[in-house]
Amino acid sequence: VEDYPSGYPRFSALIASHSSFHVCRRFSNLRARLLLLKQDRLSLLEKRLETIDSEEAIPLSLGCSRIDTNAERLSLLLDIDEALKDYDALIQRNRQVLGFEAASHRDRVNLQNWVDGNGCIAREETAYLARTEDLVSVASLDDSAVMWLGSLAEDGRVYFRECFGRLKHPQPSISRDPNVHIFPASSITRAARILMAPFIIVLLLMPVIICSFVNSLTARLVVITIATTGFMVVLSGLTKTRTVELAVAGAT
Repeated sequence: VEDYPSGYPRFSALIASHSSFHVCRRFSNLRARLLLLKQDRLSLLEKRLETIDSEEAIPLSLGCSRIDTNAERLSLLLDIDEALKDYDALIQRNRQVLGFEAASHRDRVNLQNWVDGNGCIAREETAYLARTEDLVSVASLDDSAVMWLGSLAEDGRVYFRECFGRLKHPQPSISRDPNVHIFPASSITRAARILMAPFIIVLLLMPVIICSFVNSLTARLVVITIATTGFMVVLSGLTKTRTVELAVAGAT
């Protein structure tokens, strides 16, 4: 990253180095404002068309478009068609952008720390990072559990590097800044899934082990009920699971 000139070239290189840095504003307020204005313009055009139809001097032309010679109506319909295209395009764009997930606190803070530490971008042009409620992550985010365990894996690698020095664990080639730690996303995700495996095994096998030491049928039913409830809570809270998938998981 430091090989690029200071300023936007270096800032862009940093953002390009890891998918989690692709954080930007959604501009929800502006999108809503434009949508309302375009919607109102269509409403006005609709009223104009209704007025023209109600004042039509030749009612027969309302029942046959081929003989309609009302130039004002024909021109208005063309305007409505263009306005609808613009309106529909904005709705499609809004649907796509509003579908992005909110940027995580960790990713935003990482970018803000780099900006504060380097000072190569004007403050006014990095003020967007303070709009936390409007920031989205362009990259697809993992489940909450994977993200949390991935953060632990990153913190562990940073701690290990700082404690045992950089001779055995040299700084990655992405950045020479000793305060910047950027690890390959694939290795962090792999480490997070490895850390998750024992937790899942314990969660699934613990009720079986407990039931093997319990002779009472009532106690076994209580253990199974508590274990199933806990499993569903964990599944719904830490993963991107839909309602149907939760129902199937609970049934099986």
